Amino acid sequence: MNAEKEAVKLWKEVYPLSAFGAGLKQYAGQIWIPSHSNIKKALARIEKIEKKSDEVVKKFLRTIRRDLMFEEPHKAPGAIVDAFFMHLIQEGINEKHLLELAEQGLNFLAVQEDLWENEWPIEIRIFTAQQCDGAKTILEVIKKECKTETKQAITALQKRIEAWNDKAQIKLKRKDFKEIYPILQKKSKGLGRKKIYPEIIKDLYDYLETPEEIEQLAVKWIDEELPEFKKITRKLAKRYKCKPTAEEVENAIDKHQKIPLKKLVKTIIDLRKALQKLADAEWVKITPKYNVKVIETPDYLVPFMPSGAMQAFNSLTKPFCLFFTTIDPKASPPSSYSDSAQIIIHEEYGHCVNFMNSYTKKNRLIERIGSTLDIPITEGISFYRELESIKTFERIQKKAHNKTEREAVQQIEKYLPLDEFTDGMKFIVMQWRMGRFLRAASDSRLNREVQTFPQFIEWAHKKTGLSKKGIFDLIFHFQRMPGYAPCYSIFGQKLKEYQAKAIKKGYTQKEFNTYVASAGFPARSIFERRLRQHFNI
Repeated sequence: MNAEKEAVKLWKEVYPLSAFGAGLKQYAGQIWIPSHSNIKKALARIEKIEKKSDEVVKKFLRTIRRDLMFEEPHKAPGAIVDAFFMHLIQEGINEKHLLELAEQGLNFLAVQEDLWENEWPIEIRIFTAQQCDGAKTILEVIKKECKTETKQAITALQKRIEAWNDKAQIKLKRKDFKEIYPILQKKSKGLGRKKIYPEIIKDLYDYLETPEEIEQLAVKWIDEELPEFKKITRKLAKRYKCKPTAEEVENAIDKHQKIPLKKLVKTIIDLRKALQKLADAEWVKITPKYNVKVIETPDYLVPFMPSGAMQAFNSLTKPFCLFFTTIDPKASPPSSYSDSAQIIIHEEYGHCVNFMNSYTKKNRLIERIGSTLDIPITEGISFYRELESIKTFERIQKKAHNKTEREAVQQIEKYLPLDEFTDGMKFIVMQWRMGRFLRAASDSRLNREVQTFPQFIEWAHKKTGLSKKGIFDLIFHFQRMPGYAPCYSIFGQKLKEYQAKAIKKGYTQKEFNTYVASAGFPARSIFERRLRQHFNI
């Protein structure tokens, strides 16, 4: 067996949930148990495979090694949430598999007990409590649909999770800014990752930047784009007669562009019709095998998709994506036309097109399966697609040049004037860009222990004018996965730079984007090198 096949075999065994999500049904109902013995064996196999691997396989194996070595107590209940969540999405209530997951979940927690021999920072304990709450919530939903034997196993798992939660020594009720921020102000001293952070970002995401460079770039981008964000904020504040703050303008957009929840799914489907033609004509060529379904988020998934989300499936069999739209008023569904369009563009014409184009093209197998290496690529694409969409709508606002553009205008103007839609989109995109730059800066500073959470939030509030609550909501939960938060902006801004160079060489925006969206998910350094070679830049 060659190195790539051995690496994929190892991936299936260590990540049966990912294999199941990729369409390999034989991995349903399985959780890999990270005992000391199993981890030791997996690391030995990685070392053996590496000796005969090329660069692509080595960097893939490096993600597995780092993931196995990075142990924090929130990861165990988080893995249980992920396992049940994926099975609910893929097959609904399958009692045989749910019973197997419950039994293995008990084993998973048992072999991780020694993590509690360490003293953990308050943030890690809060993350653990949150993940335990998530696990208890999803298990309670499932238990109501199951028969006696499965109910008993799930109840036993719930009790074990409650005991795990007790070890975190913190109880949360609302789990929001008002409850958590005062705790952080009293007890935040650092995340305890200072020594391993450089290795985490290199091994899991293949960052080309140092932690210090990530911070420097993020602050530079904030300085560059903050004036434009403040300008559109003032413009909309004047239009809607409200205070020129991001929160007030956001509320005004929601009020003036409000979509009735009963019409939200239909509105998104209608907007997609116009936006997909526009995307295919101007931004990126969409594979003929494109298969994306818009569905209302099922009740049992609403706690985990408060606004909706996309999910890619069956990358190794018959690929498709689901676009979940949440309409539960107790959750956080998109409430305006501009907000809905931004979500469609990010989730579908960023992520879905990227996954479907890459899965249906003849990329190497190891470049089509899920790993942390796909995160900077797909998040960067979606991040930049938002900015491209604004440029398109600002141009169309002056004059629609063809049938596709005119149809997009007609569809949008069924709901509101194009200028109001475009300005709303610009505000939302610019606000998200500020947020993602702050995420990048926070990831670097917090994990290097340059600042604590409260110190960073105070700095970011003074720097951008965004509310402390808004900044907290943007950055706090991302620290369960160090290194993830900068992925959006670091690679998205790199794509912006590369695209400009490719266009100077005579390539079109669509040609560049189609290559990027279809090139699979090797490590970022390999991806960028291939991109530069392809476009001779």
